[in-house]
Amino acid sequence: MTRRSPDSPGTGPLIDWRQVRRVLLVRLRSIGDTVLMTPCLQALSQWKPDIEIDVVTEPLAAPVLQGHLQVDHLFVTDKSVASRFGFVPRLRRRCFDLAFNLHGGTTAMMLTALSGARHTVGYQGQAGSWLLTNRAPSPALIFGRERIHSVEQQLALLKWAGISLPDSPRLSIGTDPDAAASVRARLVRSGIPASTLSSVRLAVIAPGAAFDSKRWASRGFTAVIDHLKSRWRLDSLVIAGPGQEPIATDVARSSSANPRLFLKISLAELTALVGSFGCIFVGNDSGPMHIAAAVGCPIVAVFGSSNPDVWHPWTETPYRLLGGERGVPDSSVRGAIDRVELEQVIAAVDDVLESAATRATSLETL
Repeated sequence: MTRRSPDSPGTGPLIDWRQVRRVLLVRLRSIGDTVLMTPCLQALSQWKPDIEIDVVTEPLAAPVLQGHLQVDHLFVTDKSVASRFGFVPRLRRRCFDLAFNLHGGTTAMMLTALSGARHTVGYQGQAGSWLLTNRAPSPALIFGRERIHSVEQQLALLKWAGISLPDSPRLSIGTDPDAAASVRARLVRSGIPASTLSSVRLAVIAPGAAFDSKRWASRGFTAVIDHLKSRWRLDSLVIAGPGQEPIATDVARSSSANPRLFLKISLAELTALVGSFGCIFVGNDSGPMHIAAAVGCPIVAVFGSSNPDVWHPWTETPYRLLGGERGVPDSSVRGAIDRVELEQVIAAVDDVLESAATRATSLETL
């Protein structure tokens, strides 16, 4: 294969796309990152509709892509060495023409390099990038600007490899009919008559987060639930993934508005819940926030140690962000989130609900 210089954003690898039949995307780690890679599926499918797209992911984020119409084969690996490298022969049997490292970590770099693909692509500044056949410059150089969202960081590799990107890159996630049925059953058990489910709209409250530095105070979420009930006559549903039960329970029990509480909700159930019944999502910077963006639910998000320029919801629906550390690398230091006042969040909730109502009215008149 002929290689071009990785130092110039205008000269990507020489790839004969007429010969590309099967592509691998390696995207390990978090739920949010996996949701934010889905515009790459859209870009590949639109650029070459007959292409086969395989993805390597991990168990935590796998439900985001299970059942996805643009994923032909999903490889799920846990963090054990045996699992991660035990399925390398399976990857190689797929005979990939091209493999992209969308994660950048050492393990992802190794899996990309060992995939057996004729062309392997990643960023040149990442550890182990010398193992790849093609190393791209930074996304800022590829796009010609400094402010780059995570979606664009991943799309930049495709652009550099010669793929024409969509005018409007969109998030998308797989759907699970069984999860949708489970959510409806849970709502009925919570006291909502089955005959009224089609008209039910709830505020989905997600007070959990992976780190303390990304977790707004529980009492703030409780006050927001009470405000939603008194001002907007909206019932709330507090959600919790595994390990977040104490936080969600505390928020729900401290409220005078009697919110519903869904503990140990799965990602597939969360997608069905927010997509079918959510009229607003209020939570921290988290994977559920990005799922809400993917299904088009209006969002109010409180940011802590992350940079909102990189991690804000990728959506055309109304959203508002508070807090965050713009212009600085992500950190685990708590600080920005403690400066977010309740009054700011309530004002953002009102603004988003008003904007969503105006947008809905405008769409109805088209």
